[in-house]
Amino acid sequence: MRNDVIMLLSKDQDYFMYLRENPYWHKELSFNPSSLKRFIEEYKIKRRKRLIDKVEDISMMLSLAKELM
Repeated sequence: MRNDVIMLLSKDQDYFMYLRENPYWHKELSFNPSSLKRFIEEYKIKRRKRLIDKVEDISMMLSLAKELM
């Protein structure tokens, strides 16, 4: 894997955990470093790290708190 890809992935330890869970990405990033953007997008979708997911989680917590009251 190229050094610039490794440097970018080293910013977040969870990226490496995702690579271990999905080894096909390691192969893809080794042969095609330009697919890094697709990797990060898939990571955010699978790990629910997008802004939409965070808003949805807060909404679910608020509705649960409302039902408990």
